[in-house]
Amino acid sequence: MRHILSSAHVHTTFCDGKTTAQDMAQTAYEMGFVSLGFTSHAPQTFDPAHCIAPLREGDYKNEIRRIQQEYKGCMAVYLGIERDMFSCADPTDYDYFIASMHYFSRPDGSYSGVDAPAEIMQKYVDECCGGNGLHMAQRYFSQFRDYVLESKPAIIGHFDLVRYNNAALHLYDENSSAYRIMALDALRAMFETNALLEVNTGGVARGYMSEPYPAAFLLKEWKAWGGEVIINSDCHDAKLLDAGYFFSG
Repeated sequence: MRHILSSAHVHTTFCDGKTTAQDMAQTAYEMGFVSLGFTSHAPQTFDPAHCIAPLREGDYKNEIRRIQQEYKGCMAVYLGIERDMFSCADPTDYDYFIASMHYFSRPDGSYSGVDAPAEIMQKYVDECCGGNGLHMAQRYFSQFRDYVLESKPAIIGHFDLVRYNNAALHLYDENSSAYRIMALDALRAMFETNALLEVNTGGVARGYMSEPYPAAFLLKEWKAWGGEVIINSDCHDAKLLDAGYFFSG
């Protein structure tokens, strides 16, 4: 069986990636990728270490368009963006965008990362959710749902990223009916946008997840509804470009 390699979700040194766009494209081509979509984290007004600097957004667009022409006829290259719900970027000047939720807003106007180190997440749950991890998960899914319904992205990125710290912190029971119902309710609403649901292998590749996003029970229901998926590596380092693609757990 021939494997067709592609990823519509990769990060480079324009944001928090370790590989330049040129080297990422070269690696993809050498590995036999048929297509590659660059999706740097969109500019925002906070946490500059993880996103494109607003003044470099033009440079990012120009570089990916240049690479697009370089590989024309050899490998399809797309100019995308991963746009968080708190981003200030306009996604209309891109081939597509991935909607994601990496942050919670706090009452003081600051932000806490959904995939921040465990101690930061625990502090957010204690201070903003009354110590209730299930309440935090409900906030995540309801806010992410509303963002996707409003923005109508091409791709829904790592739908249940809220699981990132749960294995370490045990904030809620992922097998409980309460958690599963809230996650499925949000996903069912997102289904109506006709977006692709991302199967994201990045957590497996980087060793902090035992299975891709989203969890199997969510994928099962998405399939039953007739939803389409796209497999992405969420790669930040070219050597992991196809990591987790042949996961069989």
